[in-house]
Amino acid sequence: MQQDSLDPLDWPTFDGDPYDPATAIPFTPVPRLRARRRGWSAERQRWFIFCLSRCGSVARAARACGMSARTAYRLLDAAGGDSFAAAWDRALDEGIERVRADALQRALGGAFIPVFRRGKLVRVEHRGCDRLALALLSGKDQSIARYRQTAVSRRALRQDFAAVDAVRAEEARSATAAAAHYRQQLADLLARGEERQRSEGGPRVRRL
Repeated sequence: MQQDSLDPLDWPTFDGDPYDPATAIPFTPVPRLRARRRGWSAERQRWFIFCLSRCGSVARAARACGMSARTAYRLLDAAGGDSFAAAWDRALDEGIERVRADALQRALGGAFIPVFRRGKLVRVEHRGCDRLALALLSGKDQSIARYRQTAVSRRALRQDFAAVDAVRAEEARSATAAAAHYRQQLADLLARGEERQRSEGGPRVRRL
């Protein structure tokens, strides 16, 4: 894959898993107005989606790209990010399922735990984790969509809020303009009344 000359990445492995363009999640990167060396270039966005599909953590995937989770969410809300949001959801689902599968394998097959005494390694024990296995096999609903808001729905919600804010701002501008127009009309009426009184020699006094 041709890499971005403004943002060179050597595509390192993530937890021992190398990046493979053939199996990567396809999406259209979010267009950027300015190309920055430490910004969210197209290659950095692809690397983020790949890392997210491996770890299931937005913060960890962003750190692997040298970025922060806050800028990743800001990129998600940027214009032209529909394809990126769909890839985000797919990568997050794959990453969480991968983490669950690894945890289940460790729970059932155990893991090698080093034992230290006085700062020295004395032995390595093979231990199982029954509590982790029970938690994973508890039978509870493990649906990801049940516990979190997807990136696509989050982006759509932000767009709806932006549209509502734009309508309210336009209504406020219209109300301000109408009030200014009415005040100007009132001022013109008062000015014409005073001018008429001066031209007629003062106000009329009616004898009761």
